[in-house]
Amino acid sequence: MRLIWVGLFVLAVAVAADKKKEKKEEETTKDEKKEEKEKKDKTTDLGHGFSKDIEWVEWSKAVGVAKDLNKPIFFLIHKTWCGACTNLKREFKNSKDTKELIELSKNFVMVNVEDDDEPEDDKYAPDGGYIPRILFLDADGEPLTTNNAKRYKNNQYFYPLVPQVIDAMKRAFDEYIGIVEKKDDEEPTPPTEKEEEKEKKEDKKKAEKKEEEKEDKKEKKEKKEKKEKDEKKKDEKKKDEKKKDNKEKKDKTKDEKKDKKDKKDKDEKKDKKDKKKDEDKKEKKDKKKAKKEEL
Repeated sequence: MRLIWVGLFVLAVAVAADKKKEKKEEETTKDEKKEEKEKKDKTTDLGHGFSKDIEWVEWSKAVGVAKDLNKPIFFLIHKTWCGACTNLKREFKNSKDTKELIELSKNFVMVNVEDDDEPEDDKYAPDGGYIPRILFLDADGEPLTTNNAKRYKNNQYFYPLVPQVIDAMKRAFDEYIGIVEKKDDEEPTPPTEKEEEKEKKEDKKKAEKKEEEKEDKKEKKEKKEKKEKDEKKKDEKKKDEKKKDNKEKKDKTKDEKKDKKDKKDKDEKKDKKDKKKDEDKKEKKDKKKAKKEEL
């Protein structure tokens, strides 16, 4: 009997231990789910505890969205451990002017970065890395000149109160519009249909004129080449004629020399013949005379 009671006691203790273990596991699972939910909420809450009525945009997408919508960027930098940041967050929630701020936010691409999401580029900390700070950027992500230097000379981008933020938003929007309008004025106005037609005709005329000039240039070049070629031929012909004349003169001189020589030879031969004839005649005469004397 005693053994039965001991067995029942051990069994009861074991069952109680199992229930306690199950309860602990259930509580752990709940805590994990809660942490996971909080982590998920933190990830999806781009406002990081600031007003949920504002349409916040991720910093990585801000410039692309700003260019598409042609809007300036509202850029809030803060930290979870910062007391002044917590105060500003509370101010966003409780200020009587928050409604106006939310309405104005529709003119901006609204961004706020927390903790390690802050970009490292120094242009987003123009007068230091204090927090919280609010900068206004153009659609390319470049800082505008709007600040709160009138109230905070050493921390020009510090806005502790919603009315100050609203004032800056209005000034920043006007600054951005001024830049856009100036840029539009500098850009050439798209031509109308008539102007386009006129431009096309002018372009056609220019093209035709260019083609004519090209043809004239080509014709002049061809004429010049032909002239040079003709002159070259003429020069060659003159050279050939001169060469021929020189040859003829040379041949004539040669012939004259030959004729002269032939004449000389002929004269010499004749003289020789006449001389011999005279000699023969004299010899005959002498013989005849000698014969006469003998008689």
